[in-house]
Amino acid sequence: MHVCLIDGRHLLLPYLSFLLSANSSHDPAGALNSIAMRRIIILWLCIQGASTIHAQQDLGVRNSHYAGIQAALLNPAGMEGQYNKWDVNVVSLGTLFDNNYLYIPKGAVPVLGFGAIIKGIKHQNKFVTHFNPANPDKRYHFILAGDVLGPSFQAKIAEGQTIGFAFRARAYANINDFTGHVAQNAYDYMRNKILWNTPFHDNSTRIDGMAWLEYGVYYAATIFKDSRGELAVGVGLKYLQGLGAAYVKNTSLNYTVGDTTQLIFTQSNLDYGKTDYDSYRRRSGHRELTHGYGLGANIGITYTRSPYKFGLSLIDAGAIRFNKNAAAFHLHADSANFTNWYTYNLTTNQQVDRTISAAFYDGDSTRSHVGNSFKMGLPAALSFQADWNCYDNFFVNATIIKGFGHGHRQGVVQPDVYSITPRYESKWLELSIPFSVIYYGSWRPRLGFAARAGYLFFGGDAPAGLFRLRNMYGTDFYIGVHFFSSK
Repeated sequence: MHVCLIDGRHLLLPYLSFLLSANSSHDPAGALNSIAMRRIIILWLCIQGASTIHAQQDLGVRNSHYAGIQAALLNPAGMEGQYNKWDVNVVSLGTLFDNNYLYIPKGAVPVLGFGAIIKGIKHQNKFVTHFNPANPDKRYHFILAGDVLGPSFQAKIAEGQTIGFAFRARAYANINDFTGHVAQNAYDYMRNKILWNTPFHDNSTRIDGMAWLEYGVYYAATIFKDSRGELAVGVGLKYLQGLGAAYVKNTSLNYTVGDTTQLIFTQSNLDYGKTDYDSYRRRSGHRELTHGYGLGANIGITYTRSPYKFGLSLIDAGAIRFNKNAAAFHLHADSANFTNWYTYNLTTNQQVDRTISAAFYDGDSTRSHVGNSFKMGLPAALSFQADWNCYDNFFVNATIIKGFGHGHRQGVVQPDVYSITPRYESKWLELSIPFSVIYYGSWRPRLGFAARAGYLFFGGDAPAGLFRLRNMYGTDFYIGVHFFSSK
């Protein structure tokens, strides 16, 4: 069903491609100002807070000999061979957003103009799209991801043995292969007359979004050492609490937007699932955040032979089963006409789902419901790291991160990353310049920077848009504080 409803938390792309749904109480006139694609950027920032985002792997930080518990998040064996006796992460956070459909033109916002970006989203006056009417079926991609690393630590417990604990709040959202006509109809809230009375087909759009908490216990040990080098292994086991999730898959939609009163479907199918964010409001003064549970794991090895260090790791293996206030749905219609969609005032998740079902199943508001649980895979990836101490305190690092898809199953996906990072590191000062290429359905080269002054570190793997150096398709930054005692 091509419904597009948002109040900052409730998102349905014009064919019901939403990430998370929540309160949508607004009048029809207010709905006209709720343009999905312009607010998709801020959606997860509002839900998770501007600090709950991660996927860039903090390339300027995690391969350092002073990385502390941060190293375990890329390779748990990396806790061995560090210069720290112990490390305590107070808090660190980062954000990654990138896409190839929307952008803010170079110079449209001031340097580091986060406030201007948010106002631009609110007033819908900053973003431009790449929609090409001559090629409406062109496919686009979007990723938004985040991480807050809360109070965490690592410590040497014996010669050649290190333990650690990490508490994290994370979020991921992938929208892959969405067609230009779907995106532009969402952006214009289906009011673009150029796209009216034209049959469109979408058989590719795939959406996966998830937010969760994880509690990880890590252990690393040196299992072999001689005069030439040493071999270490590490493992991390994670208990996961699912906060919320949504997916759209098996998309096959044939639709025509007649005008603001008529939306026609023929031979259309769609599967979707979500957690119910209305459950947050059912108890006055209380919110039940957890909608499911799961397990995850990291495992890795490192081999050091001066002046080189090599690592190989599998990260984020696992999944979460969402079975509390969760539901899965299937939509099918040989022919359906959703009339007067412009006037609908839907205030709850249940009303949205029932309205969609009724439109696809001749008035049957419950037929689309097919289950009360679903599973979401973690952003699993295989990573290779190579570090070369080329001179004194100067290093060159190469890191590859290869994300795994989930086939027909639901799950969020880590983008592929290929990076080269020269760095200077000492106990109280560290500087690095990551050059990387990221792939999430679209290739994007990036030049970043990172710095650590004592216990404070900050940086970004793609900050150019924030400094008005190019059109802004997204951003990537991180910042944190950790205390340590070196050897």
